[in-house]
Amino acid sequence: MSDVKGVLPNYKTVRGLIKNIESNEYRIGAMYGYLIAGRVSEIVTKVSPSDIGTKPNGPHGGDYDVAEYEGHEVLVLNVKTSKRDGLPRDIGVPLDSTLEPFAKPVLEYFMRFKPDDPVFHYTRQSLHSGTRDAFSGYVYPIEPYTIRDIDQEKLDKILSKVPEELHTLIKPPSTVMNETKVPRHNRRLALHGSMRHYRLMELAQRYGFIKEERDIYSGHKTSGSDDRYTHLNWRQYFRKLLN
Repeated sequence: MSDVKGVLPNYKTVRGLIKNIESNEYRIGAMYGYLIAGRVSEIVTKVSPSDIGTKPNGPHGGDYDVAEYEGHEVLVLNVKTSKRDGLPRDIGVPLDSTLEPFAKPVLEYFMRFKPDDPVFHYTRQSLHSGTRDAFSGYVYPIEPYTIRDIDQEKLDKILSKVPEELHTLIKPPSTVMNETKVPRHNRRLALHGSMRHYRLMELAQRYGFIKEERDIYSGHKTSGSDDRYTHLNWRQYFRKLLN
């Protein structure tokens, strides 16, 4: 990484880099992705022929609303959550530019499109290429984590001794788990992953979101709840975004 300018210190710098993206369509796409703490597949609406198993879940022109909550105008973005079968989640952010400077440009961009028109009609590869220069040379830290994989061959041997109708009840024991520990390292800054990382950091550090609120916001499974409507409740956290 000889061309590295430095490790990005915080979300404020990331916001500045997004504002410096030259192309308006990619800049607004990045703003939208940042606001929703989204994956790239939740931004784009066009699939590349080379993509396998990747489904674009990006928004259409009607996937937003303007609401009022306790005297504040709210931009509500209707997101289809990737990796969760398109689970709907609503992201509510203040339209006041002093509180959220990305909200108004995103709203004005959405208003150009008819309800059924794709908003960000480009592939994830195009978005990466169009934003690469803005993020070039920066890295961000990844804390240590553990990858756990099931040794399917060992598990199959265990399951072969159990009636097939009981297979779904068997929890894989630790003896069939392979663990790989990944040490702390730096990753090049790009839209995928890092934008989600820094938005969630901002929600925790600046606004005081607890884990459950961050899970609701980003579309993660919430602790102890299988309620598919939990992620529509933007009012649960909205007051914190007024700080």
